[in-house]
Amino acid sequence: MRNEKPRATGDFSDSSMSDIAFLLLIFFLVTTTFDVQKGISYQLPKKPDEQTEEVVIDETNRLVMTIKQWGLGSYVALIDQAPPDGPLQRARAGEDVSLDDPVFQEGIMTLAAQRAETVEATSARLLNNLEVAKGVPSGTYSSLTSAIQAENLTPVVHSGLIREIMGADAPVSIDLNFGEVAFGDTLVLADARQGNIASAVRESELVVILKFFPDCDYDGMITALDVIRRNGISRTGITLQERLGGGV
Repeated sequence: MRNEKPRATGDFSDSSMSDIAFLLLIFFLVTTTFDVQKGISYQLPKKPDEQTEEVVIDETNRLVMTIKQWGLGSYVALIDQAPPDGPLQRARAGEDVSLDDPVFQEGIMTLAAQRAETVEATSARLLNNLEVAKGVPSGTYSSLTSAIQAENLTPVVHSGLIREIMGADAPVSIDLNFGEVAFGDTLVLADARQGNIASAVRESELVVILKFFPDCDYDGMITALDVIRRNGISRTGITLQERLGGGV
């Protein structure tokens, strides 16, 4: 008899493969992280209580107008409410005026100029803008004057469009750092190396609320806003009206 020696084959035992797969499954379950969508983060307003005060705009600082389309590229305004004893006080019901009327625009500018904020209020906003630009906490500087001295800044006044239009009639106040400051001027703090660091415009406290009819096209809305901005108004509210029969 002949004794044959065992030969090597390519087969291997797969009895432990299930154990390996189970271990890999546990490994991936333990180490895998999942992205969780948290949604949009926002803070709900506080529930009104007895200490909550509603912000009310004084009638002397509020101008309400309804803007209507009066043909192709033509728009008119109906003054619903205007500061008493002012140039735009409503004379009679149903009186429309063109947005291009120079007398109407002059009236808006006069109201805005009469209610120009104090230079102190503009300086306070400028100081806040400077702290933001410098990346320092609010209240770092005790005053705008101390900030100018500490940072070696140069105060500059850029005349605004209102001063050019109104000329000597533009309300002017004297400021310790900037000298004469008119309504609509821009207060700028400049650095010798970095240039302009922070700025603030002396605005008006007049608030204009524009009410648009749905048939007033987009160009009409832009035209109305442009008239308001060009005549010194930065605080604007917008609402849409509905036509019910012959009225609003």
